[in-house]
Amino acid sequence: MLKFIVIALVAGLAGYALGVMAGIFIVNNFSTNVQDKPLELAMTSIFFFGPVGAFIGLTIVVVYQLLRRYL
Repeated sequence: MLKFIVIALVAGLAGYALGVMAGIFIVNNFSTNVQDKPLELAMTSIFFFGPVGAFIGLTIVVVYQLLRRYL
């Protein structure tokens, strides 16, 4: 059970990091904001794309581990 939790937490952190990197890429390339682009970049990446990436990574790993355990 502890191994399950540790793997899930590591996957959540990795998903968060990948989400932040994806957010930086998306905001840099597709934002039309010219006044506060660095602020938009930081806030959007950290508070939106990071948690979304963490949720996706955590969900994928938990589903994978549960399916691997029972199949």
